[in-house]
Amino acid sequence: MKKSPGAVARLFGPSQNDEFADLLLSLANVGVECAAHFRATDGQDLRGIIDFERRADKLVDQIHELLDNAFIMRFDLPDAMRLTDEIDDVIDGMRGAAAHIDIYKQYLSNLRPEARELIIAGERSIQALRNLIEMLGDRKLSLSKARDLARIVNEAESDADQIIARAERGLVAEFSGPGASMLKFVALERLYAMLEEMTDDAKRCGKLIISLARKEA
Repeated sequence: MKKSPGAVARLFGPSQNDEFADLLLSLANVGVECAAHFRATDGQDLRGIIDFERRADKLVDQIHELLDNAFIMRFDLPDAMRLTDEIDDVIDGMRGAAAHIDIYKQYLSNLRPEARELIIAGERSIQALRNLIEMLGDRKLSLSKARDLARIVNEAESDADQIIARAERGLVAEFSGPGASMLKFVALERLYAMLEEMTDDAKRCGKLIISLARKEA
């Protein structure tokens, strides 16, 4: 009987598979730490966020090198590469939001409640994503468990959608009159969009892991 690549990998390539899972979990942990720091500082510490991004970039380089030189992997190489890059995008998104806050600091030095709500939703989605990624170290992915964890990511993303819709309605009411500051509007509207994108990025990662679990089911 012909073995699937995943079965062969479990027989002959456990070290590379384990290393990939460990590195990816380390990358996810950087994301969790970065999200916690972003929340604690209201995104005002650009230099600190960049430090997290640089740590993530080093891990991404290690993962790419591992995958480039892998013979047989448990997961398809394109799937593994895409998941790695999508997780990196989550962290890059926080760096982008922190840079935006820094650029528009005169308008964003004190974040509005809606922005803080979006930051909390983003952190929740990244924490749940980290738990999903930890499953990649299991001998076999549980589709039901992966769905349960992905549901937490999806709920955070849904909450973020509701928060940004409310925030945008408020911006329209506030800035539609004469004399309104367009720079302030741009600063706020773009920030809300960037913070909401954090949950979208996490949701895409969750979908990729669900896809991996389906292939092993």
